[in-house]
Amino acid sequence: MKISFQRITAKDGLELHGLLFEPDKKTTNVLIHVHAWVGNFYENKFVDFISKEAVARGFAFLSFNNRGVGIVTDFIKRSELGFKYVRIGGSLEKFEDCIIDINAAINFLEKKGYKNIILQGHSTGCQKITYFKFKTKDKRIQSLIELSPVDDVAFVKKLLGNKYRKALNIAKKMVKEGKGGKAVPKWMRFYPLLSAKTFLSVSDSKSSSGKIFDYSGELKEIKNIGCPVLAISGSKDEYQTNPQEKLQTLKKHVKNCGTKIFINADHWFTNYETELAKLIGDWLKDNISHNK
Repeated sequence: MKISFQRITAKDGLELHGLLFEPDKKTTNVLIHVHAWVGNFYENKFVDFISKEAVARGFAFLSFNNRGVGIVTDFIKRSELGFKYVRIGGSLEKFEDCIIDINAAINFLEKKGYKNIILQGHSTGCQKITYFKFKTKDKRIQSLIELSPVDDVAFVKKLLGNKYRKALNIAKKMVKEGKGGKAVPKWMRFYPLLSAKTFLSVSDSKSSSGKIFDYSGELKEIKNIGCPVLAISGSKDEYQTNPQEKLQTLKKHVKNCGTKIFINADHWFTNYETELAKLIGDWLKDNISHNK
């Protein structure tokens, strides 16, 4: 196995970092991992296991940082005039820009000869890969793997209780007044320096991100992506109420959707990394061959 650090430049000049794992034997198959909100490409232990399993199955594996890495993060942004630093990160990112990041990773890998691509997201990474496939209809994507596909809006409602509506109105007012990039009041923040725009992205059921895994809604985006889906959750996911019920909803409404619940596993599949990687390895093999 070959492991290399990579710098990927998005079309807007933002430099994204990651690790590329490649099997010794040449392949055109690759799995791309999109990390969770305020996460990063290496934090979750399951990345170690999935990367090894993917390579063993004849796949390359790319785990890379998107502009939602960390709570607040300074990025290098390049242009013909040189470079500058721009401040983004999970508390400031614009959700819709996930299209720019994922497309950059895909184009980067395509130049290396990879043609058959599976996207894997964890937590809010699930919303990002689903949104990307739904919006772009990119035919290079063979299937999606959703790890802990959480209803973010339901989580925020549970977290804020009867203050949810008040919080939503405050954030909307801030955006309307041109203060969308400013931090919301402390009592509304589930992460430090959470901007009004990002708060709405996660908390508003009508936002691009918020409606994707609204299990009480239409699930329009994931129902219309046109490729197989594997959705996996832990029964003790800290951010999801009744995870097994949510997976059953996906299976019922999404064509060609496989599901798996790991009993007693948490949001990060702690101590279930081996079983998780094995399941994903089987899916990779079956779905690439299925789509050839």
